[in-house]
Amino acid sequence: MDDVTALRALLNDSDPRAGATASFPDRQRARTKAIAMLDAAPARRPLWRRIPVLAGAATLVAATTAAALVVGAAGGGPAGIPAAYAAPPDPIEVTGGAPEPGAERLLGLADTAAEGDDAPGDGDVAHVSSTGQELLTVTSFAGEEPSEDDLHSVGFIPYDWQYWQGPGGDMREISTAGEAEDTRGDVEEHREFLDDRSDDFESTMDESLVLPRDLPTDADILTQTLLEWGNDDVPADSPEADGALVNALNHLYENRPLDADERAAALRVLSGFDGVEYAGSTQDPLARDGELFQIRIDEGSQTNEYRYVFDPESGALLYRDVTLLEEEPGESSLAQHGLELPVTISYRTFVWSGWVNGIGDRP
Repeated sequence: MDDVTALRALLNDSDPRAGATASFPDRQRARTKAIAMLDAAPARRPLWRRIPVLAGAATLVAATTAAALVVGAAGGGPAGIPAAYAAPPDPIEVTGGAPEPGAERLLGLADTAAEGDDAPGDGDVAHVSSTGQELLTVTSFAGEEPSEDDLHSVGFIPYDWQYWQGPGGDMREISTAGEAEDTRGDVEEHREFLDDRSDDFESTMDESLVLPRDLPTDADILTQTLLEWGNDDVPADSPEADGALVNALNHLYENRPLDADERAAALRVLSGFDGVEYAGSTQDPLARDGELFQIRIDEGSQTNEYRYVFDPESGALLYRDVTLLEEEPGESSLAQHGLELPVTISYRTFVWSGWVNGIGDRP
């Protein structure tokens, strides 16, 4: 029996997600990550780089899905779980009254963006540098079945990200986890998990995930391109379309610099979401002035609010966060981890995006 088969066998009876139905955005995100991790010779890379070992745990099995880490202990009680990794993110302050319809403002910002400068830099390799936080949920199972007596913990992990993508799909992502800001648990245990969350990953993406060097500048065509990203080809009038489109749009911003006409087209795509709102003027965590827009997306098992801060002069995305507003109850719910909704589960501040000559080059 190989390691992968053995791992699956161990998880069969204790998987808290067994029998659960994943939403379409969850399936798309998982599929995208899986495809991106396959290179020309996948056997050269181990499936599990390292399983974190905590003091006092006899045997540990780790599995990650989205932002959840599941830890099981065989005998001797549950594993020790750090209490927190970083303080929850402070919401950015907004100047203005109640949110108002935002489509017209986004279309006006798109016109401004179209008259601006193209993405900086030379070369054919896309480079995006960003910083932010992501929520990690941790559950320790002491028995064969999950129960309310199992230990639950959460942490907001600060990151710096560097991402490169070449025209043929070659990519590299460096994720650097920051120091723990809230150390109510054991400091060494914090360090173990923070070290495990840092990574320097290189691969060749499946061709279905490689967006063209020149993106469509017509909003309708760009929408269709994003809905077809990853060969999913989600119909624009389907109930899953909004979740798929916002996921692909976020991927676009996280992985590609955009020229002036492309920025304008992306803003027009965002303006097409039902219920998009303008929330007011604000400053991002880097003290840059911007205009904040927000949309509420029903993604099946949960409802999220996505907020975007754009530069009013160029239309460039400065900041994005995601807040979980509603969720179905269950073992994997944030309520089980002691969190009361709404919870901001991630934010990302975009530091620089542009073109460089080679993967690993920085401006």
